[in-house]
Amino acid sequence: MNQKGIFLSLFAILLIGGAVYFISSKDNNILENSDAIQMPVTSGENPTPGSSVHDLPIEPAAVVARQDLATKLSVEATSIVIMSVLPKTWNDGCLGLGKAEESCLQALVPGFKVEMLAKGETYFYRTDVTGTSIRQEN
Repeated sequence: MNQKGIFLSLFAILLIGGAVYFISSKDNNILENSDAIQMPVTSGENPTPGSSVHDLPIEPAAVVARQDLATKLSVEATSIVIMSVLPKTWNDGCLGLGKAEESCLQALVPGFKVEMLAKGETYFYRTDVTGTSIRQEN
């Protein structure tokens, strides 16, 4: 094999290796940055076959919100379907739902907006990340 053939072979190997590296690193960046995409996490204790509700792991804060709603409605928590859990940042310690007589911590509070279905009605809750602070919207 002459020098030109060796050069072309090495060039082809480097070109293919670079393309494989570029493609694999691009896929990793997509996975690493997937936290920036706000996809709802859906869950239901007993999803109906063919429904769009699935039994997926949910945030502990959403479990606390579901238990609070179950207590208020006097139903089993398992009868409440969590439709979505969206990450949100609230403007204050009252999760943006403070009343005039309340004094709310003025700080950004990371948390979730939880949508639930119970007794044919839709309910929305706001929580902090841990579920220590929860508020019902409606």
